[in-house]
Amino acid sequence: MDFVAGEAFSAFMETVEKSGIPFVLHAHAATRTVEEAGRNLTFDVSRIVKTVAFRIRSGGLVLAVLRGTRRVDYPNLAALIGVSRRDLAPLSPEEVREFLGVEPGSVSPMSLWENATALIDDEVLTILPTVYCGIGRPDRTLEVTPADLVRLAGGRTGGFSR
Repeated sequence: MDFVAGEAFSAFMETVEKSGIPFVLHAHAATRTVEEAGRNLTFDVSRIVKTVAFRIRSGGLVLAVLRGTRRVDYPNLAALIGVSRRDLAPLSPEEVREFLGVEPGSVSPMSLWENATALIDDEVLTILPTVYCGIGRPDRTLEVTPADLVRLAGGRTGGFSR
C-alpha cells in the first residue's frame, strides 16, 4: 500500500479512533530526532519510543519499536524475526518516504502495510504511565499506554535493544 504525504497520518488516526483505546494527540513543532525532542518538546524524553523500519532481504518490512534513547541490537532483532543479521537492513530516508509514505522521524509503530511486522522491545513495556510515539507526521505525537501501543501496533514483544 503506497501513501502520499498526509494519507498515512489520516489512516493511523482512523485506526486509533476506531480502536476505542484512550489516547492523546499532541501538536507541536516538527521534530524528527530524540535530540530535537529534548529541545522542542515538553515531553519526558525518557518516555519517547521510536520506530526504526527495516527491510528483510527475502521481502517484507520490520517496524522495530524501542525507547528513543536506546539502540537496536541487530543480532537480537534478526533472531526474533528468524533471519540472519545480513538479511536485515534499515530503510534509508528515501525508502521511508517511498515505502511508508512518511517522513523520517514520523514512522509509526502501527502498520498499514500487509508485509510489515511490528516488534516492540520488552523495555518499552516498562515505560509508565504512557509512551509518546510517531503517528505519521513530524508535528504530531501519539500518547498511549505501553499495553495499548502493543495492541495498536498488532505486534509482538521481545528483547532487541541496548
